[in-house]
Amino acid sequence: MDFAQFLNKIYDLTRGELRIINQYEVGEGLELSSKQTDKIVYELSNTGMIKRVARNKIVLSSHALYVMHNSKNLD
Repeated sequence: MDFAQFLNKIYDLTRGELRIINQYEVGEGLELSSKQTDKIVYELSNTGMIKRVARNKIVLSSHALYVMHNSKNLD
């Protein structure tokens, strides 16, 4: 699984807003198991691209949102 795909899915599901979302909703949308989702969330939170805000709730970091918003506008 590509981390960029996971970040893009969060961006799409939140419509590009800083909104809290269930990490398993993102994983299901990408046909990932809960174990795969947990691993990706762990890695992305360690890099600061997402923040864990509750047990299985996540939000894009403001930096990640900025980068993704600008890359979408270039398309």
